[in-house]
Amino acid sequence: MQYAGLMGRFYVIADWVYKFSFANIIWLVFNIPIIFVLFNLLLADEIAVILVLFAMMLWLSPFVFFPSTIALFSVVNQFIKNEEVKLLSDFWGYYRGNYKKSMKIGAICTIFWAILIIDFFYVLELGNVVLTYVFIVLGFFALVYNLHIFSAAVNIDSKVRSLLKQVAIIMFGHPILSMSLGLLSLAFFYLITQWLTFLFPLFFGSILVFLSLLVFIKSYTNLELSRP
Repeated sequence: MQYAGLMGRFYVIADWVYKFSFANIIWLVFNIPIIFVLFNLLLADEIAVILVLFAMMLWLSPFVFFPSTIALFSVVNQFIKNEEVKLLSDFWGYYRGNYKKSMKIGAICTIFWAILIIDFFYVLELGNVVLTYVFIVLGFFALVYNLHIFSAAVNIDSKVRSLLKQVAIIMFGHPILSMSLGLLSLAFFYLITQWLTFLFPLFFGSILVFLSLLVFIKSYTNLELSRP
């Protein structure tokens, strides 16, 4: 049913709020194992327990976090394209249909993040300020690259190795847009965790995905148009 005037605008806003919040809730439900481990990790105070929980979270990520997050990107991509969405069934369809590809991407990204985090804490323990900042910068670039990988996985139909190369080209082909995405993502994360925590279960994932897709689509479109 369509409405005109003020009622029409209210209906559109309510519809978007519903879609973003419900999609975020579905994503969180699929990530319950990760959330449970992360919650216990934050409460742990013994180094042995922390290491076990950290290893468990890394092990779960390719099988749980990456497939569910790529499914969330797929659903939000439908929002952007104004396609009709059946949230739960579409989410499950994308999750199941892209599971193997998502798991491969997740395995590669998880190994990279594990090495980066372990090296960062090692350098931090050494007290080397210069290397510490180098790893922070590397982490920032890795965050942007990872967000682009999620976006590319739902917009570019290619094998994982080719996808990773194309993402690098897109990221460094439009550095200003890519870095803006990183800064915007960090600002949004700070805002919702420090000031708007009540919105976390409703909008954190879906809004961040929406922003990531908008930047990626803009960068990818510009790159395609620039090709002879």
